[in-house]
Amino acid sequence: MNSPSPQSVSNYERTHPTPSSVGKLSDILAEFDAASRPEQLSQALIKILQCHEHEQVVPDLVDRLHSPDLATAKKAALALGYVRSPQAIAKLLGAAADAGRTVYWQATAALAWINSAEAVQALIQLLHHSSIQVQAAAAKSLSRCGLPAVSPLVESLRLGETLVKVHAAHSLGVISSPLAVPALIQGLDSSSGIVRKEAAWALGQIRSPLACTRLSQLLEDSDISVQSQASQALRNIGATSVTAVIQVLSHRSSHTRSVVVRTLGQLGREEAIAPLGELLLKDEYSFVRADAAIALGEIGTYESVAYLAQALKDGDRTVRKSASRALSMINLPEAQELLRLNQGDALPPPITHHQVPDVEFTMIQYDPSELTSFS
Repeated sequence: MNSPSPQSVSNYERTHPTPSSVGKLSDILAEFDAASRPEQLSQALIKILQCHEHEQVVPDLVDRLHSPDLATAKKAALALGYVRSPQAIAKLLGAAADAGRTVYWQATAALAWINSAEAVQALIQLLHHSSIQVQAAAAKSLSRCGLPAVSPLVESLRLGETLVKVHAAHSLGVISSPLAVPALIQGLDSSSGIVRKEAAWALGQIRSPLACTRLSQLLEDSDISVQSQASQALRNIGATSVTAVIQVLSHRSSHTRSVVVRTLGQLGREEAIAPLGELLLKDEYSFVRADAAIALGEIGTYESVAYLAQALKDGDRTVRKSASRALSMINLPEAQELLRLNQGDALPPPITHHQVPDVEFTMIQYDPSELTSFS
């Protein structure tokens, strides 16, 4: 079941003034208990917050938090997060620490929504729980808690189990503090591909130049998704990453050279033109030369046009088509004149062979029922 964030409820309250009467609290709680669909739960939560008796609801919700019915307990945990009452922190901590029930995802999320110093400390305490699942839930929820969460998350990234490291790295990326950069760079050395990928994503969010050299080395990672994530992170960091990326351009793997070429094209920096041009004219693999042509088209300078003019004479038709396509991307008279003089090869469709697929870079993907189902 999907439910509104605390922010969306607050926005609703700002745009919908509290009415003089939204019903008795007992009636609203009955509606809350009966809610089985997202929109029903949303309306019940809004009514609880609008009710002039809403401060009295915490004991009732705490009672439901201990219900043997998991659906009721999960709803109560989320509702306590929306109410944001300090009275609920100890009870939510107890619910989150109960590894025998699956309420810890909702309870840790609620503690993060309360986000007081006491609630944050409760989440940090859960990072040392005996259950890996509880630790992971706490690490995920700490993403909402800002700088006080950085040091504990760094410790979890260094010492935790794989699942905890994944969540810790993601949360550090969400917080985006430069203080996390050394630990995240160390995380790029993990034997787990998902940890390396998440650490690369986080470094791309922080955009620290200190990460460029190590991220550029991930362009030759054996895991294609890690390569793609590292490329995206380098693009996020921008101009300061170009030198480090160029260093990988001579890699012995043709696939790695292709990844590096496309990364340089998307960075769009003129200092990459000469090494890209050399690869365009000399690389033994046609798909690498074709990617180099497109990269030069993305950079789009007079010097790029000069290299692409030579590529129009390449012995491989795919490379010639890529050079034509690259020239069509460049809004310069010289490029358009070359296209006019070389109309023998029709403009090609976008190159798709040997491409590393783009991925969504919010890497944590879990069964939505873990967080939002109440059955």
